[in-house]
Amino acid sequence: MLFMDVSTWEPSSRDKILEHFKKLQVPEGIDVINQWIDLSGNRYYILYEAESAEAYGAFNLPWSDICIIDSVPVMEAAEFMQLLPKYQK
Repeated sequence: MLFMDVSTWEPSSRDKILEHFKKLQVPEGIDVINQWIDLSGNRYYILYEAESAEAYGAFNLPWSDICIIDSVPVMEAAEFMQLLPKYQK
């Protein structure tokens, strides 16, 4: 499943976030598609695919003590439009 995460943190946590990011090892079952940093600060975006709930947890839980992660399952709009007729009345 494809996810878009937006992580935010307090300015006082910046150094801790940077150290954590330097040591980041993407767990098995996670395929990172792309990442972006908010140039105005304290926000990070990542698009990735998770093979399982276990991989998803292994990727996100280590950050839970230093930032807030808003994680949203996403799909490409064209794929969604193909699914839509199945669920319309």
